[in-house]
Amino acid sequence: MSTCYKCGTELIKNNWASSFMKRNQKICKKCYNTIFNKKWSPIYSPKNNLSRMYVNGKYVPKSHPLHKPGRYKTFNDAAFDGTYKLDNIKEGYVYIISNPAWLGWVKIGMAIDAEDRCNGYQTSSPHRDYELKYTIETEDRRTLEQAAHKEASKLASDYKGEWFQLDVETAIEILNNLREQDEPRKRSA
Repeated sequence: MSTCYKCGTELIKNNWASSFMKRNQKICKKCYNTIFNKKWSPIYSPKNNLSRMYVNGKYVPKSHPLHKPGRYKTFNDAAFDGTYKLDNIKEGYVYIISNPAWLGWVKIGMAIDAEDRCNGYQTSSPHRDYELKYTIETEDRRTLEQAAHKEASKLASDYKGEWFQLDVETAIEILNNLREQDEPRKRSA
């Protein structure tokens, strides 16, 4: 019976590299990686780093308002994991989404992550043809979305909920105008 000279663990096939066995080098894989090659060690691997957050395979930095360590398919999955509630978060995006199946119609909505929201819509479309046309980052997504809906309903020839019958350029102009109106308030605050 051989044991690791560093930690005393019994050396077996699972934790002892075959090349080490041949040379009778008595160190387990974990100790070897810790001592000689930290960046490749499973302990230090970004994939195994328990303080990082990934959503749909993408790294979410710690500075993100929704950062919560773990691996999630969507931000909603992270929210339903129990640590925070989406309704309490004011920051986020107001976005414009369109679909060529409904020419001339755009959706103006809000989300914490606009790309994640667009991916959610793709599941209801067999052609995966929803397009995220424009986003604005904001400190109060609900207020900006409500103002955008109010302005869009004045200019749209028809609307149903968050869907408006107007061209994308007009919708973008509405969001840009609201952003410009909001900036002086931010500077004076």
